Amino acid sequence: MLRLEKRPNPSKTWAYLAPVLAVFATMIGGGIMFAALGKDPFEAIRTIFYDPLFSEFAWYYRPQLLVKGAPLIMIAIGLSMGFRAGIWNIGAEGQYIIGAICGAGAALAVYPAQSPLIFPAMIFFGALGGFVWAMIPAILKTRFGTNEILVSLMLVYVAEQLLASMSLGLLKNPEGFGFPGSRNLQQYASAHNGELWTGSGIHMGVMFAFIAVIFAYVVLARHQMGFHIRLTGESPKAAKFA
Repeated sequence: MLRLEKRPNPSKTWAYLAPVLAVFATMIGGGIMFAALGKDPFEAIRTIFYDPLFSEFAWYYRPQLLVKGAPLIMIAIGLSMGFRAGIWNIGAEGQYIIGAICGAGAALAVYPAQSPLIFPAMIFFGALGGFVWAMIPAILKTRFGTNEILVSLMLVYVAEQLLASMSLGLLKNPEGFGFPGSRNLQQYASAHNGELWTGSGIHMGVMFAFIAVIFAYVVLARHQMGFHIRLTGESPKAAKFA
């Protein structure tokens, strides 16, 4: 009879192989789903995994991967901290939306003023907005024992409705001919997060994402705080006693 037993020590080999196998499993699983939909699975996999890096238009796709990937990296790092502690926050999309609203609102509130302090203020208020939104399921869980999975997920829909309301109301571009949406911050010099190197796709957010990866690794693997986080997830009673 087969029986699963926990390893006494994690395998270093599988620590490196697991992400690679995860990518191949994603390709295989995705290919099966595309085939079930009547699409060419090989064409779909090539379009998703190969073309953005090596096609004739990769010169455009590669910078866009960094632009789109930077906030996802930041979100993943934040979630990983909670997951290690056994906190299952799946409402990151809502927190991201509220952070974006607060960050953009900080700039649009003083438009068209020009100041080097505007962009740092956007970062601060964006982080503050995401933090406040994440604190809703956190407080409800710690004070009333609610399930953070359900609460954080439901708050995503609330955040989406707030975004729609803002784009049609408070943050609507008065010069947008009635179309929903705020002013284009790329046309607002003090609020524009431009590329550090033209055509690279690397802006301050990408740099912060790379720094955050290193910081998160040090905290989780080399710092006492990381030990406390892991202990909370592995043995809540022991963590509470400590």
